[in-house]
Amino acid sequence: MNNQEKKTIVFSKGIPGFEEEKTFLFGLEEGAPLAKLDAVNNQEISFVLLQSQMFFPEYLSEVDLTPDEMELLGIDTGDKLDVWSIMTISLSNMSKSTVNLRAPLLLNFRTNKGIQIILSDENYSFRQQVFADAHNASEAEPVKEGAVG
Repeated sequence: MNNQEKKTIVFSKGIPGFEEEKTFLFGLEEGAPLAKLDAVNNQEISFVLLQSQMFFPEYLSEVDLTPDEMELLGIDTGDKLDVWSIMTISLSNMSKSTVNLRAPLLLNFRTNKGIQIILSDENYSFRQQVFADAHNASEAEPVKEGAVG
């Protein structure tokens, strides 16, 4: 999928909290590990998504799905699922932006189907800070432009 293309993704069970919305447009943000997910039938419902593995490399390297979840995604041998997480962006202070690692979106672009699963692993947070290291480092010592350290 190129950066300008939008794909229609069907969530047959909706997204928790938005079950009435089944069809969304998925579009990548050019030059960023972000995407936008817009409800087709309600312009007020829109999500900013993050490819969590970019910031959390060990996140969901493997996903165990139930047979029902596999059927909802239309998984066939060789399908690769894309894992995305919904962000909450703090416009006043980007370092306070969070991502929901506990309930990732799984997308199958071959079938244009998606689901949101809720992980039982309590090590994953519903509100994980994305820029926590940068935020904490900036409080600990001033950052010097161009400095490597």
